[in-house]
Formats: sequence, structure tokens, C-alpha cells
Amino acid sequence: LGNDEKAAMPILARGSALRFMLTRLYDWLTIPDGGLVMKRDPTEYIRRMRFHRAIRSPSEYGLT
Repeated sequence: LGNDEKAAMPILARGSALRFMLTRLYDWLTIPDGGLVMKRDPTEYIRRMRFHRAIRSPSEYGLT
């Protein structure tokens, strides 16, 4: 990865976690019990967003 891509990694990871959290939250609120789609807890991705928010440098991901 280039330096610009590495620098963007924290915000991109946060955006990815937000997308998954919103999808799970939508399913959690709209899928009836016993539906074909399995409901999954959206709070897992809230924790992931907090993790990525705390990252200050791509090196914290192990990127050099």
C-alpha cells in the first residue's frame, strides 16, 4: 500500500465497521422472530468502531 492509502486506513476501517453495524441494526429491528435471516448483535461493530477510532497511526495496524 502507498503512504496515502495507509494513512486512510483508520477512516476506511471505521466506515466499514459502520456499514456492518447499520446493516445488523436494520436486520435486528426489522426481521421478525423466526425469519429466514439470522439476527446478529450490532454492538460487536460498535466496539470495532471504537477500536478504529482510537488508532492514530497505520503502524498500530502493523503496517509500515
